[in-house]
Amino acid sequence: MKRRKARKAGLTLAAASMAVVSLSALSAAPATSVVPTRTVSPAAAAVPVGPHEVRDYTLFSTKVDAPDSHKNIADHARRLIDAASPGATLSLTLYFFDRDEIVDALRRAAARGVSVRLVVDGYMVGNAWHKALTSIPGVTVVACDPRRSGGEPVRACMSNRVIHKVPVMHNKFMTISSVQLTGGRTAKNVLYVSSANLDHYTAYESVLTLTHAGLYEDYLKYFNDLMRHGSTGQVDNDYGKTFRAGDHRVYTFPRKETGNKPRPRSASNDPIAGLLRNTACGSPGRTRIDLANFRIQRAAVVKELIAARERGCKVRVVTGEDQFVEVNRLARAMPVRLCSHDNGAGITMHEKFILVRRGSQSTLYVGSHNLTYRALRQNDESILALRNHAIGSSYLKRFDYLHEGCERMKPRKDVVADQEG
Repeated sequence: MKRRKARKAGLTLAAASMAVVSLSALSAAPATSVVPTRTVSPAAAAVPVGPHEVRDYTLFSTKVDAPDSHKNIADHARRLIDAASPGATLSLTLYFFDRDEIVDALRRAAARGVSVRLVVDGYMVGNAWHKALTSIPGVTVVACDPRRSGGEPVRACMSNRVIHKVPVMHNKFMTISSVQLTGGRTAKNVLYVSSANLDHYTAYESVLTLTHAGLYEDYLKYFNDLMRHGSTGQVDNDYGKTFRAGDHRVYTFPRKETGNKPRPRSASNDPIAGLLRNTACGSPGRTRIDLANFRIQRAAVVKELIAARERGCKVRVVTGEDQFVEVNRLARAMPVRLCSHDNGAGITMHEKFILVRRGSQSTLYVGSHNLTYRALRQNDESILALRNHAIGSSYLKRFDYLHEGCERMKPRKDVVADQEG
């Protein structure tokens, strides 16, 4: 597990993802559900947050605050946890985490009667933070691979498929059924989705938080499936589903290639490549595809990005790593911007989003999913697709910021084989 050991040593490495769908005219998400809250005793009281932190909220690290970007996002997560209402259900996925303040907030939540449920990647099992979580009374902690033998983890929650590396539980989302707001009200069905782990990794990262009953239920179903597979040892190497919540979607992984012959690098059953392929361009520049993804490895995705540009779409790409064969092929075919600790930028771009716009229509895809074969075929991952949602405008500004600030990638001649992502 080279990457994770590198992070322990303080090196800048990470993991990411994204996706794409068609551009039909669709409506915005329902407004925040707000209802009066009951009075609780001071000892059990949550710490209310402002309504803005749960209503189409976004937070992006910049070059100025990037050294503390992990803290800013973690602080937002901590505030949401501290605001969880007594009796609420809080469900949180943790891939890589090492922040004491998150552990302390979860302890406080459990003490005031919040039902706290955690799904943790197997690699964290046995470390100080995992031990701290499992010591909290009343908290349910499911490790995707409990490593009863004491060895390295060999599976994620869903998958045990090993290609070049073992799969991981790579999600970074949280759901809270009820959050206390300033002014004595509550917000229901709160969903937090981030590109950032709750750790000390310094990078360009982001988080969004919204309230939406349908999306909340979809993520809750997915979380329950992660818990069930992780706790029982059940395996599903082709778990990938598409949940629907009105105009919006949630894509989950892993997704196995078609046929009986193992072909993990096949383009089959790749929703991102398929959705790019089906994106209509029309007159030159009318359709715009802005893709920011930490790791771009999949040949089918690169092929469809080039094809979309050739048929008239305006395509812009920002990435965080340049060691993959296909991202170098993409950089030879069109401009690609690179933000990496290795290229002089000093800050790695760890985002995982795509914004597709055509006229007044837009679709934002955001989540934990790197554009790697591992993310497609092995990992527990998720992508949130928001159609014609107000949050899309914030991510457009974010992309413009990255595209302007990151350097143009120079295709490498020394890359002849991929480092697996």
